[in-house]
Amino acid sequence: MVLLPLLLCSAWPAAGQLEQIQTCGSVPYYPSDYRCYDDHALCPNLDGHPTLPCGGACYSPDMYQCSEEGQLSLLPTANAGSTPFKLEVHSSNSALNSKPVKVCNLQFQTGADAHTCVYCYNAPPMYVCESYHNETVLLPSGYMSVDVPGGQAWFVEPDTGKLKTTAAGKAGGSGREHAGKNVTIYQEGYFSFSGSSHWLACKEPGLGQLFSIFAPIGNNTNRGECEKVKLVVVSTTDPKEGAYAYT
Repeated sequence: MVLLPLLLCSAWPAAGQLEQIQTCGSVPYYPSDYRCYDDHALCPNLDGHPTLPCGGACYSPDMYQCSEEGQLSLLPTANAGSTPFKLEVHSSNSALNSKPVKVCNLQFQTGADAHTCVYCYNAPPMYVCESYHNETVLLPSGYMSVDVPGGQAWFVEPDTGKLKTTAAGKAGGSGREHAGKNVTIYQEGYFSFSGSSHWLACKEPGLGQLFSIFAPIGNNTNRGECEKVKLVVVSTTDPKEGAYAYT
């Protein structure tokens, strides 16, 4: 990601945008586009979220951290033993921004019409269906937070770039060999495919506000009804926040 310089001139909006002008020191700006710090430092909003000042530049806290000396460094990356996590969308499109990413039909999706599809085998006391929160929870190891024997893996399908999970159980179908590959997980930061800072949220025709998640590979960048979005890691420590199995 390219670091952004602190704004030193007027921050005017796009033509036709109606919003009350504010000032940062002597510089006018629109709060939908910029954030003012200490009445002198202006940093732009990026994908619907503010960037922060550090040592004369602006940075995304989803990829960098700033030291007390004003030095930037990358966020630490997760390893197989790191905390389970959920995914959240960052986007300049308010219909997608801050929406959770969910699994249904073994595909990762987002939007107002996305929902999590699960299955549970009720076998107390080991498996109690009512105890699961049925959120979409991933493990940094490349697997999902499930209790079904054999587990489930998350992966990017090499041919299509679609972010998916394997089927439940020991057989699990194809995809396990790709579990977690080519994805860098920044702790409380970006979920990044092959160094790219963005994914594609592609609208499913006739299904309302439902978007499937694709990696930006091959012809995906030319797909219609797709928007560039960022996926951000949200850690969770509740072992029951996941599901028995995803379907």
